[in-house]
Amino acid sequence: MTSATNNSITSSAEQQQAALYQKIFKKIYEGKAGTNKNSWEYFSLGLTVYQWLTENDPVYTHTLVLEDVLDAVYEIFDIIISILEMLKSNSSLLAPIVYYSNSFVKRAGIKHNQLFNLLLTSTIVTLKFWSESVQIRNILLADIFEFPVKDINIMEKRFLSGIDYNLNISQNEISDFLARFDKSYHERFQKLKHFKEQQALLTQYIKQHKNQYSSKKQLSKSANNITTTTIIISADTQNCETY
Repeated sequence: MTSATNNSITSSAEQQQAALYQKIFKKIYEGKAGTNKNSWEYFSLGLTVYQWLTENDPVYTHTLVLEDVLDAVYEIFDIIISILEMLKSNSSLLAPIVYYSNSFVKRAGIKHNQLFNLLLTSTIVTLKFWSESVQIRNILLADIFEFPVKDINIMEKRFLSGIDYNLNISQNEISDFLARFDKSYHERFQKLKHFKEQQALLTQYIKQHKNQYSSKKQLSKSANNITTTTIIISADTQNCETY
């Protein structure tokens, strides 16, 4: 058997493996999409991401409605939650993922088309630090999102450098981070048991803080280009810059 034949067999096996990972991920994602949209965790973390954009990408946020931006951010959160489930990790890691990303943004800034890369990289770093039982391999996520694995390796190194390799955080810090916008609303939200009541409270919060978080309202605009998801939830490296 020639070297060329061996390479062909290896390449075919790798493609089949990537296709399998994508199929598994897609099934998980389809079951998760939209299920956490009205949770306080999504809402609080989503406002954090929105705040990044208002400070670092104001041209983008000035043309969009807050709710539209949050919906697009929630889609990325759904992708992250799906990754965590696929790797049998706790969904509560979403908060540390955004927490570390927040530390990075404070130093390096962010644009809307970099969000997916940033949060994906933070997911990789968080899993490696917090999930001792999970063997996270960059090539697996490279296969799912169709990134060159070398690009993911570079993003991981830059991310760690951007947060000074500081991954030590306490549960109290995470709790404060989740409740940072309005602890009284957080406490009220936790006491509500019905979905419609929770949704009404989040809507009320947005209306009361419109001047703080929202900009001009242009309903013809869309926030969909925040993410780079396709049918197989793949990443488009041309639209999603490597920060």
